[in-house]
Amino acid sequence: MGFVFQQFIDAAPIYACVECRAHIARRDSIISRTFQGRHGRAYLTEAVVNERLGKDEDRLLMTGLHTVCDLYCRCCDTVLGWKYVRAFDKSQRYKEGRYVLEQSQIFAIEQLQSHISISSLPTRTSLLVASPPSLDRVLSRFMSDIGIHPGESMLSR
Repeated sequence: MGFVFQQFIDAAPIYACVECRAHIARRDSIISRTFQGRHGRAYLTEAVVNERLGKDEDRLLMTGLHTVCDLYCRCCDTVLGWKYVRAFDKSQRYKEGRYVLEQSQIFAIEQLQSHISISSLPTRTSLLVASPPSLDRVLSRFMSDIGIHPGESMLSR
C-alpha cells in the first residue's frame, strides 16, 4: 500500500482523529457546534486535512435530502463524519462543500510541541501532546519495546 502522506496543522487548538491522532481540523474553522451526527453531537466545519472521501450518495437527513459522502481519516480509515456535496433545499445550500465532524470521533489538542527529546518522553503520550513523528520519538519507542529505557546503556545488559 505504501506510505500515507500526513499533513500537520501547525497552530493549536486543533481537532485530531480519536483513533490515530492525525490532525483533522483547526478549531477556528468550526462554523457551528449545534449539528447532530449519527452518534451524537457534531460540528460543521469549513476545511479538513488528512481526509479520504467515500462515494456520493443521497441521504435523507434531519434537514432534508442531501447528497453527501462519508469522511474518513486518511491515516486509519475511521469514519469521522461526512461532507455535504449538494443540498436540494435552497435554505440548506450554505452546507455545500462543508464537513460534519462527529464529536465522538475527534478530540481537541490544546497545545502542540514541535520537538520531543528521548529523555523527556512520558511513558504514555498525553492527549495534549501531538507532533509529527521525529527520529528521536521513533527510536525511543523502539528502544522501549525491546526493553531499553532512556539513559540505560546497552552494554550493561
